[in-house]
Amino acid sequence: MTRKQDEQPIDYNVATVSITTCGDLYNEWRTKKRLYKSVNANGLTIDVEYADTLHQIDGNGHEIDELAPVVVCLHGAPGSHRDYSHFIKYFSQMGKRVIVPNFPTYDITTKTRVFRHSAREKKEYIKDFLKAIGINRIDLLVSHSSAIYPTALLWSDQNAPYINSIAFINPSGHRRIKAMRPKMLTSVFVRVYQKQLGRAFMRLLGTTVLSITGCPVRPDNMDNVILSATTMVYSKFRYLSETLSMMRDKQVPVMLVLSENDKLVDTDISYELAEILGAREENFSTYNQYSVLEKERQTDSFPWIVVLPHGGHYSFKNHPKLVNESIGNFMDGVMNTTSSTRKIARQHSQVEIVLSEREQEHNAINA
Repeated sequence: MTRKQDEQPIDYNVATVSITTCGDLYNEWRTKKRLYKSVNANGLTIDVEYADTLHQIDGNGHEIDELAPVVVCLHGAPGSHRDYSHFIKYFSQMGKRVIVPNFPTYDITTKTRVFRHSAREKKEYIKDFLKAIGINRIDLLVSHSSAIYPTALLWSDQNAPYINSIAFINPSGHRRIKAMRPKMLTSVFVRVYQKQLGRAFMRLLGTTVLSITGCPVRPDNMDNVILSATTMVYSKFRYLSETLSMMRDKQVPVMLVLSENDKLVDTDISYELAEILGAREENFSTYNQYSVLEKERQTDSFPWIVVLPHGGHYSFKNHPKLVNESIGNFMDGVMNTTSSTRKIARQHSQVEIVLSEREQEHNAINA
């Protein structure tokens, strides 16, 4: 699923940080699953490559610093920070600090034999990564495709950084999406591929098998195909609707970008997600096939829903101007809405933050 544009030179800062992660999680699983009995009690040590626009120059010629609004982006499976290249450029020019970590590739499963790319592992991975680079607040968390699962868990984790708003782009669903059917076949492929002999077999014959079964994922890299399937098999997607309902009840600022021609996610599942988030007719902005706005939302309440008939599964890459501007307007709207309850001031190189009611509640629980 690698595209030529993904191989182009990048024009943003890239760094690497070493983290140790999943120790508590694997210790919990150690008593339940034999696979984890021999895992190091501290967990796995992983080098995380990530994009970070800190100290870059914004559109006004100013350096982006630690006080800039923080935007964290999580890619789907497979993927990397390169998926967000257009997004990074757009938001850094707006003076935002944009951080995009790479999730582990399938190599980590081959090497450790325990990392299953589950939603819980990915949540712990992102939480430990953010801790390592000193991030304790996220103004906007952007999540593409299967990243919705660790995003939901991160938002629910009282020990994770506070998340002020969330934008879901072409998210996977709360029930089995068409890319994961038939269930029996995908589950078998995932488990077979975890064995060395199974990987050899699938790399040899997997392309033929997937073509015969009509799999909508391009089988040009078998590790990437299985990585995508593995992520979904261990996503616990049926628990997603419960967390999204909690976001709705707590009136979390959420945006949802969906495409009606998404080859991986059923259109009815995408609309069901919008409904779970509390969307009504007035929450929708709809564009036509020429990216012209046909119907504008009639309310400033959340969620904000953007519908593209032609966006595909990578709407933010296929139509970067439209999607970036929509998310930018959403973020500005959220920040304007909360500006009366949140004040940021510089005093003698100190930052005085007056937290909103939701932030105070979040921090009180952490205390």
